[in-house]
Amino acid sequence: MFPVLLELPEFEVVNHEIFPTHYLVHVEKKTLEERCPHCGFLTSFVHDRRTRKIRDLTVMNKPVYLLVTIKRYRCLNCEEIFTASFESIDSYQHYTNRFQQFIYEQVLGTTIQDISRKNKMAYSTVERIFYSVADKKAAEHKSAIQEIQGDQDIALSLDEVAVRKGHKYETVLYDANLGAVLGLHHDRDYPATLELLSLKILHPERVKTVVLDMWDPFHKAIRKAFPSAQIVIDKYHVVQKVTQALDQVRKKIPGLKKARFHLLRSYEKVKEIHRPRLDELLESHESLCYAYFLKELFRDFYQSKDYETADHLLTEWLDLAWSSPFESFHEVAKTIQNWRHQIMQYFKTPYTNGRTEGTNHKIKNIKRRAYGYRNLHRFRTRVLLECTGHTYKKQVS
Repeated sequence: MFPVLLELPEFEVVNHEIFPTHYLVHVEKKTLEERCPHCGFLTSFVHDRRTRKIRDLTVMNKPVYLLVTIKRYRCLNCEEIFTASFESIDSYQHYTNRFQQFIYEQVLGTTIQDISRKNKMAYSTVERIFYSVADKKAAEHKSAIQEIQGDQDIALSLDEVAVRKGHKYETVLYDANLGAVLGLHHDRDYPATLELLSLKILHPERVKTVVLDMWDPFHKAIRKAFPSAQIVIDKYHVVQKVTQALDQVRKKIPGLKKARFHLLRSYEKVKEIHRPRLDELLESHESLCYAYFLKELFRDFYQSKDYETADHLLTEWLDLAWSSPFESFHEVAKTIQNWRHQIMQYFKTPYTNGRTEGTNHKIKNIKRRAYGYRNLHRFRTRVLLECTGHTYKKQVS
């Protein structure tokens, strides 16, 4: 008897050998009869026997190999010959299912190269095992999310992430309620975005809200795919436009390079030790004080409690921005006027891309960890598995 319990109920341990580098355990299947896959009859007539070496989990820092006796049976009803099947080993595999699952879990969050070194296995072997399990897991995630979406209204989030230098982007589609990545597609133009929405959303009539930035091809694709959905401009992108306008004013004043982060922070978040410096800057430069006032006033707009108050504050802010002497604020005012309806929709359906931006950071870390991906299918599989699984499961539970 092998000194460690295998926990594989279908096998009986016949013999075991202990080597300096590994354990070799001889096992046989306990059942003596097999059901013919062709006609369904049970048979115990053994046509021949073969042995196969199967890698199992590590025990006491040594790999365990199972030397499995594999029987081929002849069906006495239809005369067909077939091979016995196993619960713990897939057909034609040289690894137990639990070992493949172990390798899959090890690779998540790190690189294939790292796990191949730790387990003293060939890189190609670890790669093959991981992606064979990963494709199955990805399919399970997709089917589970689609089943959930079929029973509720859908809120989507759309954004892009750079995957290579030279403006090479992947458009990323999220479920804003579940916090799950639904899919990625190469490029961020109108045809690519429309194709992504068509392929990944099986219930377009259930899409009620879409959150995105001011990239026009995204909006064009959304209006085509979901004409009745409400579009919400992500507030962080709007605020970013205003802070960039303030920064343009700062750059025109010499000697304020180190003051950038004091000015871009909200006033209440400026540390006490830095507030005297900020107050001095605002008192010394009238134009900078005016621009800073516009930036802070815009933050008050997004803190409004209801739609009517927000609409009134935005109208006031636009009047002040247009009357200011700053070209950068004129450009922002024009942009906000063009997208006013979608910006104001936030106060009716308060969704943001906050979670989306956090997921984008994870996606970039996946790319950096592997020093880039040449195979985009595998990159997308990684993203789906590492940025999706736990989020939607928590929402459902």
